[in-house]
Amino acid sequence: MLGSISTYFVTLLAAASTVANAAATSKNPTYTGLGTRYGDSDGCTEENCWQKGACSFVGYDLPAGIDGSTCVSEDIWQDGANCGGCIQVSYKGKSLKVMVTNKTGGDKNHLDMTPATWSKLTNGMTGGGVDGIKWKWIACPLKSPLQIHMHGGASKYWFAATIENITHRVKSVEVSSDSGKTWKKTTLNNPNMWILKGTLPNDTAWVRVTSVNNKKVVVKDVALKSGVVTKAKSNF
Repeated sequence: MLGSISTYFVTLLAAASTVANAAATSKNPTYTGLGTRYGDSDGCTEENCWQKGACSFVGYDLPAGIDGSTCVSEDIWQDGANCGGCIQVSYKGKSLKVMVTNKTGGDKNHLDMTPATWSKLTNGMTGGGVDGIKWKWIACPLKSPLQIHMHGGASKYWFAATIENITHRVKSVEVSSDSGKTWKKTTLNNPNMWILKGTLPNDTAWVRVTSVNNKKVVVKDVALKSGVVTKAKSNF
């Protein structure tokens, strides 16, 4: 009887472990889809392919540790919610860490890479696309802090910002005009603009950024001026 009970509990623990492992895996699945390149006709290589593009990155360079960049399909892009997020993409044994910097068409798992990134992934393949690339979301391997980049025309009367240099994708952005006592929610608008309804009383404000894994970074004294970048003291 004792042996039967022991066997039962061992089986139960094994089943629980299997379920837990399956749940952990499902939280960060690996996708398979079409891989293509863009920008050849424009003669662009890397940053110049996506500056002022759908992620609203302006004057932002890929940080050290990022191998390249990619457009994602509308399904992945989600009004810019996944802009700045990092993907590990693999093809025929080669693996790169790339950042989402723009959007494209195609199916939901489609990645459309810059010429420089495409060449790295495919070892210089001259063709325009391959099916069967694999990719998954990862943390961006950054050591520098995130930053708040105010859009052109932004001010205390129109809070519109892009969050750049993130280790994890952004879930929400809030603004405080009373040094963190109260917070107002912003709304993500196309293209990758966090916009506050209403105005603010001062030329600076605190901004609280929450990641998809619920980590928070508060950036104090953000300058509410057109095109100005304010760096945080940390990242997610």
